[in-house]
Amino acid sequence: MRSSRRRRARRIFATAASPSSSTVAGCPWMSPPGNGCGGMWAGSIPRETGWRRGSGVPPTCPRYNHTGTQFFEIKKSRPLTGLMDLAKEMTKEALPIKCLEAVILGIYLTNNMTTLDRFPISFKTHFSGNYFRHIVLGVNFGGRYGALGISRREELMYKAPVFRTLSELIFDFEEAYRRCWHTLKKVKLGHCVSHDPHSVEQIEWKHSILDLDKLTREDFRKELEKHARDMRLKIGKGTGPPSPTKDRKKDVSSPQRGQASPHRRNSRGDRRPSGEKKPADSKAMPDLNGYQIRV
Repeated sequence: MRSSRRRRARRIFATAASPSSSTVAGCPWMSPPGNGCGGMWAGSIPRETGWRRGSGVPPTCPRYNHTGTQFFEIKKSRPLTGLMDLAKEMTKEALPIKCLEAVILGIYLTNNMTTLDRFPISFKTHFSGNYFRHIVLGVNFGGRYGALGISRREELMYKAPVFRTLSELIFDFEEAYRRCWHTLKKVKLGHCVSHDPHSVEQIEWKHSILDLDKLTREDFRKELEKHARDMRLKIGKGTGPPSPTKDRKKDVSSPQRGQASPHRRNSRGDRRPSGEKKPADSKAMPDLNGYQIRV
């Protein structure tokens, strides 16, 4: 049923998009979207991904899903390799998507950009008595922060990597929300996502949860910069889950060549000179006192 629904939607919503020339010098993706909000950084798809004609990937640009039907089921607890398989399916189907699907697709399209750090940024806002949630993929390229994503509002998705600090990027989103009459309530920041598409790690979606009602403006900025430092330290140390193979080798490793096993060490220590005979054991000699020799 889901596949037939996707086929019908693909016939209706699939639209072609031609890439444009790069406008940000040194940036690994192309120019930001032009007129018409709702496109997933239309024209900003990385050159290295092969998202163009003749590459085996449909030259279609995902659009925002206004249908009310979710075509791809995203489970945040899935390992990264499973989410990348789902992103590959998105490129084949070319169906309308929403913000969470756009984050997964953004990770997939930038996996081969090892100099690009990616991390999720979630927002919770309040408007007219209701709460709204949104998520984008934060990026750090050459020490400058930006964002990739999709939204109904053009100012709440793509951000060129021109912000010097993480706090400047978040404050820009906050100002964009204010122009939409939304009040920013919470910001959740995750850690950097691995570039290995076959990794079994889970994405850390909310390493830092910042409640704006409990933080002053200065404390909010300090917490953002603290999170940015933590990400830099984690990247610098190269931390990650230990390899099971390495742990297994450590556990079953044999003693070093210079060390001898306790059994062999004791047996050598018990050796005596060749001319000295070992005394006979009293238990080994038979007790003849209780016997009589019969003639």
